[in-house]
Amino acid sequence: MTESEKLFEEAKKYIPGGVNSPVRSFSNVEMPPVYVKKAKGSKIYTEDDEELSDFIMSYGAIILGHSHEKVVEELRKQIEEGTSFGLNHRKEIEFAKMLSKSFGGGFSFRFVNSGTEAVMSIVRVARGFSKRKFVLKFSGCFHGHSDQFLTSSGSGLATLKIPTSDGVPEEFISCTITLPFNASDDILEDTFGKYDIACCILEPLPANMGVVPPKQEFISKIYKLCKKHNSLLIYDEIVTGFRIAWGGISKKGEIHIRKFDESGEKEEKIKVPEPDLITFGKVIGGGTPIGTFGGRKDIMSVVAPSGKVYQSGTFAGNPLSIRAGLATLYAISSKEDFYQTLRQKTEKLFYVLKDGFFRKGIPVSIIMETGMISVFFSEKVPENFEDAKKSDTEMFKKFFKKLLQNKVLIPPSPFEAWFLSISHEEEDIERVEKAIASL
Repeated sequence: MTESEKLFEEAKKYIPGGVNSPVRSFSNVEMPPVYVKKAKGSKIYTEDDEELSDFIMSYGAIILGHSHEKVVEELRKQIEEGTSFGLNHRKEIEFAKMLSKSFGGGFSFRFVNSGTEAVMSIVRVARGFSKRKFVLKFSGCFHGHSDQFLTSSGSGLATLKIPTSDGVPEEFISCTITLPFNASDDILEDTFGKYDIACCILEPLPANMGVVPPKQEFISKIYKLCKKHNSLLIYDEIVTGFRIAWGGISKKGEIHIRKFDESGEKEEKIKVPEPDLITFGKVIGGGTPIGTFGGRKDIMSVVAPSGKVYQSGTFAGNPLSIRAGLATLYAISSKEDFYQTLRQKTEKLFYVLKDGFFRKGIPVSIIMETGMISVFFSEKVPENFEDAKKSDTEMFKKFFKKLLQNKVLIPPSPFEAWFLSISHEEEDIERVEKAIASL
């Protein structure tokens, strides 16, 4: 029995399921989970003394590489100065100002401790501002595990009152409408006409059904319908914020996709209108727990104490997370070609995957944006979660295990994106190439 196997057996005695997040159980790939001892740069080091090239990167939270010297230095300083105050401090203003300036100063932001908390709060803001109750979301877009978002869509039409987790009363999600991602104009128009929608929330580029890009007509139509019906548009950029570009998709105003399937390789640029409200997380915490929600100042003015929408938290604006986040964003901004370099690394991986599977005669579809990529064992690039679920999950298990044998770790789920950092090296990508060749 390996050390990781021993630890998992021990964990199951004291932690439900042996893990603190379901995907870490490795149940999707039918093998014992990996236990990490430490991490540096693009590598993790396991309790079994293995060095693995890491393409999980804390599910997108790590963009500089593990244990980056600037982040570590700032964390050490803050530990000496205090780990939690429950009071205001200078650095949280500096961070909020940096985020606000990214949007020309017209947005304000409030810090929380997770993506789930950020989304939960921003929806409350939207409802408080609009004085409406219905929320529109899309199947395959992940918005955390608060009750109102644990719903699914059915048969291509709006679905109400179908929770996807035990413990969620139907009443709790009775005001959540779920549609398929990339739904048709007719379905969108019918839904906006039928319900008095407070807000429409989506990941502009989903990563939790794999990387699945929006169609241009889909995201443009949502924007137009939100304007027409005075519904607020929320982009959940917990994953993509400051990963694919400074300020995320909301600031860049564009998604730049490269994709490959049986029809060949294509490059596509999708124009994305600016939202009313945004959530960020992951990257902006530099590997520490964080979330932030923000948007137009007139909307955000409803948040207490200036308004009547309540939100609070002892650890909100935690000095450790703020300090690590500032260090991360300053490190990104200090390198003029940061995102160009990160994209080049992602494109290198894209072509290794594309060419490797072509040589093996294995049908795949591959989709990438800067710093993130997905491989589906399917002949066509998926357009929504239903398409993604049709991919060959047995082939994914085989590929996952072959990668691990070649010292590469990817997310243990066919529906999670791979993530790269600026620290990824040629060696990491060569290991992927060798794994494909050995299939």
